[in-house]
Amino acid sequence: MIDRFRHRTRLDVRFRDIDAFRHVNNASFFTYMEEARVRYLVEVLEVNAVERMPLILAAVKIDFRAPILFGQEVEIGTTVDWIGRSSFSMSHRMTATPDDRLVAEAETILVAYDYAAEGPMPVPDAWRAAFTAWEGRDLTRPVQPAATAG
Repeated sequence: MIDRFRHRTRLDVRFRDIDAFRHVNNASFFTYMEEARVRYLVEVLEVNAVERMPLILAAVKIDFRAPILFGQEVEIGTTVDWIGRSSFSMSHRMTATPDDRLVAEAETILVAYDYAAEGPMPVPDAWRAAFTAWEGRDLTRPVQPAATAG
């Protein structure tokens, strides 16, 4: 269900995305997600795509569900799941035409990064406000329970 993914990006499959097995190479899925992530940030944060965003991609987890073929179009739903002190999580859900078949689901962690200090920085308050307003829900990162000794 793509409903929680308010932001959507539609992309055409390009010939260069196809591998020897005649479907979209797994590496291209990451490029599609990157494009969707950038479009989300541009729209929600109201920034120019070529501005230097103080972000680094810290982690990606992707589950491939089905192949994508040349000539299909993909739709990537993107959402912010939570915001921590210096990081936030984005999820992506990719479907393919003509039947809106689920092809991949992914989670990413992005870190607000101070390039001059070469380290993480707090997620700007303006970003928190923009993400929360766009998503329409509390995005506070859930508290992780402390590990207990056995």
